[in-house]
Amino acid sequence: MELASGVDALYLSGRAVLPAGLLNPLDEARAEAVRLRTRVPVLIGGEQFHVMWHGFHRYRYCIVHPNGRIGLTESKHLPAIWIQPDTKFLQGRGPRGAVQWFRDLLEGECGPVLLAVARLDLFGDFQGWCLAGDSRHEFVCRATSRLTYEDDEIFNGFIFGLRKTGTVLARIYDKTIESVEVGSGYWPMIWGDKFNPQQSVIRVEFEVNRQGLREYGLSDPNEVLDATGAVWADLTQGWLTHRTPSADRTKSRWSVSPEWEAVRRARVGENAFGINRMRLGQRRGSVANLMPALEGCLASFGAYAEASSLDELLPDLRHFLAQRERETGLSLGERIARQRQKFDLP
Repeated sequence: MELASGVDALYLSGRAVLPAGLLNPLDEARAEAVRLRTRVPVLIGGEQFHVMWHGFHRYRYCIVHPNGRIGLTESKHLPAIWIQPDTKFLQGRGPRGAVQWFRDLLEGECGPVLLAVARLDLFGDFQGWCLAGDSRHEFVCRATSRLTYEDDEIFNGFIFGLRKTGTVLARIYDKTIESVEVGSGYWPMIWGDKFNPQQSVIRVEFEVNRQGLREYGLSDPNEVLDATGAVWADLTQGWLTHRTPSADRTKSRWSVSPEWEAVRRARVGENAFGINRMRLGQRRGSVANLMPALEGCLASFGAYAEASSLDELLPDLRHFLAQRERETGLSLGERIARQRQKFDLP
């Protein structure tokens, strides 16, 4: 059963003339960032970004925003601009809306920007499909390379193909395990009432890189997004399939499995799940990841403070936190503000 599908990543390159009015402030901010080994705020198109002390891949300037990361360069050997939207922004606003946000921002600074898609990731999430490491023999794939991931004999996923080919890479993995590990707690909210917490969610994901897109005759962002359904259909019919084993020694003659038929039927398009929902889910997931350590620390504090409940612990906790503020000269509110900035939280 399909729970969700859509675009999981959309990396863009852009050709433009970078004006001195943009580069000079970036140069100054980057020099300060390098000197202080921290990021430095800068306004671009009315939005506050942070200039990092390091580059972004082969791009000299790396500027970050809650909506994504931009690389800029004056090199004639690369497109002047590289854009990597944040996944929550991409799926919250929808890929076409995310592209337009970056286009409007950059064209306000640089004039016309010619954007091209460098990488497109399509995904579908499904329940009711049990996979194990030995299931790798049931797949027919155009690529010869495949990797199986297991942790303590628990299946984590497969990778088909190699990224270095610049064409197509497929990943099939347990999304419920991955969501817990990275704290992306918004996915159960996206999956909604169809989600059964007692079952694993299997994600099927295709990463189509620049050469792969060229083979489809695609480059322009609007053309790529118009073709997402057709690309998914082609990849799930000809590039990778899951088969039901039979006595026939020729695997390609095995019937396509019912589970893969559901994958083929996925309604891959430009879903926008809502930015607030995505970011709220991320916060919930991050808080859930902190809770075991926080509970352990509070339990230890309570033991030393001779408290037997939360109500008994809180007065002593307030007392010691106030004492720490006096000793360090830094209030808890200031520490929280620093962490909010570190995590790009509003």
